[in-house]
Amino acid sequence: MTLLSTKSKILVGFVVVFGIGILLQVPLTWEHPAYARFTGTFLVALFAARLKVSLPRITGSMSVNLPFILLALSELSLAEALLITAASTFVQCHWSESGQQTSIKTMFNLSVTLMAAYAAWLTMQVTAPNSGLGLALGALAYLLVNTVPVAAIIALTESGHLVRTWKQILQLTFPYFVLAAGVAGLAKLATHAFDWYIPLLILPLMFLVQRSFRLYFQTLRDTAGSQPPYAMAAGAGRS
Repeated sequence: MTLLSTKSKILVGFVVVFGIGILLQVPLTWEHPAYARFTGTFLVALFAARLKVSLPRITGSMSVNLPFILLALSELSLAEALLITAASTFVQCHWSESGQQTSIKTMFNLSVTLMAAYAAWLTMQVTAPNSGLGLALGALAYLLVNTVPVAAIIALTESGHLVRTWKQILQLTFPYFVLAAGVAGLAKLATHAFDWYIPLLILPLMFLVQRSFRLYFQTLRDTAGSQPPYAMAAGAGRS
């Protein structure tokens, strides 16, 4: 990460404080978890966090753990879903291709992801809980809360334009967010009783998705040529 300006440090500080506040809800709200479903989703999400794709023009990567996070937010308790979100994001950050993750970048990534997950859960609860519509709206909230802070920190560190930077990030990641929401929705509809093995059945599909996006982004790199990378890119689905 490049040296942060005062404005960047303030933004990172606010995001990390919010992230810590959200993470504190895990021990405070942890009650009688569905151990089989939680353990199955937890382990598969950790593995999926390792299936990453490097993003073109951005120093970061996109992981395919989002469908499992959305499914957890829709079908498990808030505490379980937040723990799955935090653990899979931590794994994603600390097994980066470059091996140069700093503690500040890790905290920022983790906090942004927790904020996005919490926003998605709140949206599901106030709109249409336990329905496909609620899941779709929650995914939209996740997308917005996930990408806006990332665009802001990139704009501050690179003296760029916030809206233009956000559009570039959205252009790269929006198809994946739509796909992830669709996969989570189909998994939710596939069975009347959400069982522990459902995430395991999704995993091969997400492996193919990761391979497809890797080829697609490689094509973008080959056609676009070298461009100056952003100094920082983070968030759920990216590290």
